[in-house]
Amino acid sequence: MGRPKLLLTNDLVQLVNSDLKEIKDSYLVVKLLAIKAAFNHKESEIATIFNISRSTLLRWISNYNTYGIEGCKNKSRGHNPSKLNDKEKIKIKKWILSSKDKHGKQVHWTLQRLRKEILLVFNKEITKTPLWLTLLSMNLRLKKPRPQHRSSDIKKREEFKKNSRIN
Repeated sequence: MGRPKLLLTNDLVQLVNSDLKEIKDSYLVVKLLAIKAAFNHKESEIATIFNISRSTLLRWISNYNTYGIEGCKNKSRGHNPSKLNDKEKIKIKKWILSSKDKHGKQVHWTLQRLRKEILLVFNKEITKTPLWLTLLSMNLRLKKPRPQHRSSDIKKREEFKKNSRIN
């Protein structure tokens, strides 16, 4: 004889059904389906079907009971916040899109140059990986310049182009 199902009530199952209609996140849908199935079937059977332990299923049910849909969502693990605030990120985005620094000077941005400029302007030390991840979150990619021979003449190169800047 199993334990009585104290956690699951008919009202809770109706609430799960209404939440299932609204949610698009597949991970949450799986959790809610497991909770819904636990109302009619044994917890051990549901646990084996969903490939989880019985205690995990009970934790999902109790979290949903206590906190609602927020109890089923994965919590963040406490990552360090970005050293750059939103205003600074906007300035950096302008620099990269215009290929110019704070003085208006034409610059080909690399992560190293960007780090130095951030240190000079904002007085914040950022390593390459967090800076790269910040750029990815802003949907920015650092473009590589076209290769140029060191002894080539800039004027002749511009004249050769179809859309030359020199006229």
